[in-house]
Amino acid sequence: MDLRKLQHAALLAETRHFARAAERAHLTQSALSRSIQALETELDLRLFDRSQGGVALTAPGRQLLERARPLLRSAANLAHDMRMLRDAEIGELAAGAGPFPAATLLPQALARLRETHPGLSVTLHIDHSIALCASLEAERIELFVADTRSTRLPEDFVVRPLATQHGSLFCRASHPKARRRRLAMSDLKGERFASVHLPAQVHEVLRRTIGTPASNSWAFTCDNVYLLKDLAMQTDLILICTRQALARELAAGEFVQLKPAGFEPWPVQVGAVSLRGRTLSPAAELLLAQLAELAGSKG
Repeated sequence: MDLRKLQHAALLAETRHFARAAERAHLTQSALSRSIQALETELDLRLFDRSQGGVALTAPGRQLLERARPLLRSAANLAHDMRMLRDAEIGELAAGAGPFPAATLLPQALARLRETHPGLSVTLHIDHSIALCASLEAERIELFVADTRSTRLPEDFVVRPLATQHGSLFCRASHPKARRRRLAMSDLKGERFASVHLPAQVHEVLRRTIGTPASNSWAFTCDNVYLLKDLAMQTDLILICTRQALARELAAGEFVQLKPAGFEPWPVQVGAVSLRGRTLSPAAELLLAQLAELAGSKG
């Protein structure tokens, strides 16, 4: 049974006049009349009595519309909700983020999204890239934002580049190494390090560059950048992080960047990753637009 025909019947019952009902339905009078006749033919019931004074519902017509009106209200509510989903006024978004973008781009992007689209419900999973890849493949998240340079992504993943951050070595301003004017890589032997979960190849290159033993180099690994910063502020751990994630602390003089001779900061290529061939929700597209705008404004 066609909902549109039921809607036409409801309008005709409300107005009791073909011309007025046709105007409300944005149809010609003849088109509305054909719709009502088709519904009566389909049901093999006379739904309206026609007279020169107008139209009136028959008993079967009244019973039909009593059952049809809840359906029409549900259809109208569904159409309304779909319009709100299209405009991201409502809906749910499950996304992921690596530690560095979670501490830099995501807070401001999500704050803007909350301000412009308060009806959205957002769940953000913060983890390292390997775990985020698994969540995306299992479709527990719709997309994630992370360092994509050192992670071999599956062929069915699509990467949208967003920003380049710069990873390096940092310590609290009162750290003994911070007072050294000239620092060599050999001066870092024996130091302990704190970092997020790094890709295996990046971890190995850093370990060899610094010259620390494989079994005694990293003292703390965690994907919560805020916890890492607090820990490095209270201890002599050397923090492996990005300048962007420490921008506020560096500006305040709480942390300093260590620049041992021969050590080159490494790029962290932040990108948004989604499944190839899948249409992103309006909410996900909005989040991507916010991230791209912020990444551009931050250079």
